[in-house]
Amino acid sequence: MLFPESKRKYIYAIYAFARTADDIADSEKFTSREKIEKLNLFELVLNKNDISLIDNNNNYSNVFTALFDTIEKFKIPRVEFLNLLSAFKQDAVKDRYNNFNELLQYSKFSANPIGHLVLVISGYKSEDLFRMSDCICTGLQLINFWQDVKKDLEINRIYIPEDIMRKYNYDEYLLSNNAENEDFIKMMKELVDKTYDIFKGGFDLKNHLNGRLKYEFKAIVTAGMYILNNIKKLNYKVLTNDISVSNINKLTILLKAIL
Repeated sequence: MLFPESKRKYIYAIYAFARTADDIADSEKFTSREKIEKLNLFELVLNKNDISLIDNNNNYSNVFTALFDTIEKFKIPRVEFLNLLSAFKQDAVKDRYNNFNELLQYSKFSANPIGHLVLVISGYKSEDLFRMSDCICTGLQLINFWQDVKKDLEINRIYIPEDIMRKYNYDEYLLSNNAENEDFIKMMKELVDKTYDIFKGGFDLKNHLNGRLKYEFKAIVTAGMYILNNIKKLNYKVLTNDISVSNINKLTILLKAIL
């Protein structure tokens, strides 16, 4: 991680909170109702600023102790964390999306707060920078959807919007049977193109950052572009190809960002 050592514990605190809530939303042990109840409790603890509301769970208590220290240290608006919880609650009950705008709305809560939090901890609070960060974070969230179409399908989640599937005469039956026909290729191309148009809206952010964060940002953008370009090279066939970034490619991406 390229963040200064003095800031890392605060990044870890945010990560621990997000990871814990995400694990609840994705858990196979809990019903949808139980997931919502647990995430509602997290929301109550945030709103009341009261860790004692969590009963006999040291793991959750430790997560909130570190998080509250981070919030206080940097005067972070709690709405950023409440927005994350909103996305996790949506994950607990929603597995299909009607249109692309629904994906953008989901990303507004699931991804964009992370960019805001990293900027704030790094000393940036400009709304203009937040807007550029939103483009990057939303783009990364969408990129994650398109590289993981098959993995998401295995847990009964489909992020390809239903109206776009209909536009290309495609459906869930074809998707579940790994049909990568011309309609699928055209559909994925449209989604990748839309994603790139959003993603590039944040590229200029690098010119407003300094120090290690600038390199962190460049590495993230390079990784995102690597995945988009890899999807294109594979002719958008994300159902039968592994689009993940290997360790050697991660190293190459990091070197490109630094150089």
